[in-house]
Amino acid sequence: MKNMFDLDEEPSVDLTPLIDVIFMLLIFFIMTTTFSRPVLDIILPASETAEPGRQRQEQVVSIKADGSLHYEGRQIDKAELPAILEERPEAVLNLHVDQKAPFDAFVSVVDVAKAKKGERFVISTQPAEQR
Repeated sequence: MKNMFDLDEEPSVDLTPLIDVIFMLLIFFIMTTTFSRPVLDIILPASETAEPGRQRQEQVVSIKADGSLHYEGRQIDKAELPAILEERPEAVLNLHVDQKAPFDAFVSVVDVAKAKKGERFVISTQPAEQR
């Protein structure tokens, strides 16, 4: 009768589970890298119901196609924006955003606007026939 602890046999390691795990990790990483690429190029549309700007007390901030910010005809830095918005807290912030402006520049300005103005800001559009 053979003893279960026979020293004559070579010990072996079954590599099948290890290969299965490596294969599953490989599939996981391949699938997740395909989802991490930007999928949408966002183009800000024109509005069919755009109205000419009304006379009101407002601060106008423009975001150009290169992502730069402009206030009263001069270029400003993102760090200057909170102080500018605090100068006139009663004024409505009017955002003029270029159609080709980077979306992250737009979102960062909207974040500051929400923090400093609450709900007192608008995003201007142009009538579709002007395009």
